Amino acid sequence: MKKMKFPLQTKGKEPYTSNLCLWCKKKKVFEPHSSASINAGAILMDSDDPSSGGPSEQMEGYLDFSWHGAHTNEGGQGINPDTYAYLPLCKNHKGGQCEFYFCSTDCLRAFLNYCVDELEKRIK
Repeated sequence: MKKMKFPLQTKGKEPYTSNLCLWCKKKKVFEPHSSASINAGAILMDSDDPSSGGPSEQMEGYLDFSWHGAHTNEGGQGINPDTYAYLPLCKNHKGGQCEFYFCSTDCLRAFLNYCVDELEKRIK
């Protein structure tokens, strides 16, 4: 069984630039290979310069999976009420952007399933 430590990217760490697939660890990411990725972030724009957008040290990016159960004291209904859980994938990442690379959509899917399974564990 795989074991990953979350968050995967945090403040002060450089963006993921390895040619290793985050899931299977094969060296099949980046050229000359095809790859899949998850990208999150924001760009800081100068309204006077439309070409100014890009990462900025003024921003810290994040990417989470979360569960927010219904509030029963407000009449809410649903499974796992009054429960909040989250799984941080990227936290306080300098520059406001993060990336996760995979050698295939199969590895991307396996990673996403793993993350959802981990979120479900945190809900319980």
